[in-house]
Amino acid sequence: MNVKRKQAIDTLSAAVSNINDVKIQTDIQSLGELSEAFINTSDKAERKKLATDYKKRHKELQDFLDDNPELVNSEVERALLAAALGGEYAEEEVRVDARGRKTIRRRVKKVAPNPSAALSYLQNKDKENWSPNPKADPELEDTSEIEEDIYGKDN
Repeated sequence: MNVKRKQAIDTLSAAVSNINDVKIQTDIQSLGELSEAFINTSDKAERKKLATDYKKRHKELQDFLDDNPELVNSEVERALLAAALGGEYAEEEVRVDARGRKTIRRRVKKVAPNPSAALSYLQNKDKENWSPNPKADPELEDTSEIEEDIYGKDN
């Protein structure tokens, strides 16, 4: 491949990349698209800007979420339970060959259960049985009678 052709391909590739970046920043209409943009953006400041811009454009959604925090909590709980149990998800890989033909490869991937997520879920849902700091049984706290029997009253 000659040098000019390689430079042209590199320039075209950079331009396409820039267009995709601009498209990600301007075309975010749903929370799914926002999460996809988050995943595809490695810069922390850029991710924060994406979220801020989305909140500004969808103020009614932000107000709704602020007024109904239990909805967010239930969604987080659902995600934590899904992570704890593991499962399967579908993954699509889209490729375009040199002739412009698009091929889509779909795969089902398995995710192992996450013990940390399971423990976190149980500690939040069943605090009495899964607390990291269990409360002692009140009947067992007073050991003075046992000590008197073992050591006598004078000690």
